[in-house]
Amino acid sequence: MSTKELYTAAAFTVALFLGASVVLAAGAHSGGHEDDDDHSTDDMLEGMRELHADHDHGHDFAAMDHISEDDMHRTLDFLVDVGLVVPNMDSQRGAELFFEKGCIVCHVVNGVGGEIGPSFNAADMPHPMNAFEFAARMWRGAPAMVAMQEDLFGEMIQLDGQQLADIVAFVHDEGAQSEVSADQIPANFRDLIP
Repeated sequence: MSTKELYTAAAFTVALFLGASVVLAAGAHSGGHEDDDDHSTDDMLEGMRELHADHDHGHDFAAMDHISEDDMHRTLDFLVDVGLVVPNMDSQRGAELFFEKGCIVCHVVNGVGGEIGPSFNAADMPHPMNAFEFAARMWRGAPAMVAMQEDLFGEMIQLDGQQLADIVAFVHDEGAQSEVSADQIPANFRDLIP
C-alpha cells in the first residue's frame, strides 16, 4: 500500500469510525495482530453496523468489506502511531450530557432549549459530520461561551474528550434528538431558559 493509499484509507477509516463503536488506545499498540481476536475487522464492522442499524446515515459499510484485515490493522496502527485516537461516540450518552452539563440552556435541540447560542438541530448540521470542525467552531466561540457559562452557572462547563465526542454525536443524530422533550431539562436549569 502506497503512502497516498495509506492516508486515504486512514481518512476513510477515521470518517467511518467517528460514528462507530471503536476506541483506539495509544498504549494498546502491540506491533502484531495475530492473536488479536477480540478486535478483528469483522467484529469492528459488525459493531458499526449494529450501532447504526436504527439510523439512516447512508454509511457505505460495503466499502469496508473490500479492505483486507492486514490493511485495516496497518491503517489503525498508523493512526495510533501518529498519535490519533478516535473515541467511541455515543449519541445517547451525548444527550444525557447535553442536559446534565447545561448545554440545553443556550442551545435548541428539537425545539427544546435556549436560544442564546446557535441551534444544534441535527437536521441543520452539516453532513457528513466533521467532529474536528465542530470542535473548531466551539474553540472560536469559547471566550463568549465561557463568559456566558460563568455568568449563568457560576463556572465554566468542564468536558473531557470522551464527553465532547458523545455530545458531537448527539447534535448530529436526528433519531436521538427526536426523543428530546422539555421534561428532560434538569430542574436547576429550567429557570435559566426563557
